[in-house]
Amino acid sequence: MVMDNGTPTNLPQGEETEHEFGTCCEELKEAMLGEEFEPLIAVGDDGVLYLSVGMVELEDDDEPGMVDHPLFFCPFCGTELQTEEGVADIVGVEDDDDEEEDDDGGEDAGGTPEGSPPQMS
Repeated sequence: MVMDNGTPTNLPQGEETEHEFGTCCEELKEAMLGEEFEPLIAVGDDGVLYLSVGMVELEDDDEPGMVDHPLFFCPFCGTELQTEEGVADIVGVEDDDDEEEDDDGGEDAGGTPEGSPPQMS
């Protein structure tokens, strides 16, 4: 389905969203349409733009399930499409930066400063 502004959605008829994905370039618009195949770039039911990155075997289903990852930049022209913070707000994911910092002065359990390669003795 295509919205009035020409932006494709992959939602059932009547379930419009207010996104503008696919307006940055013709290539993304075409990739989202997927007229000849199931598109690998699609807007989810939550309004987030996803890229299918793999398949997983599901126990209760004969067909594999798709593994989707939010798409932050257009793979064709590089335009920012959505932010990590915006997606996290929509899907309700907490930011990893909110976790408590270690109180060991920035050293890992082996006593080396974080980000440094381990030292061989």
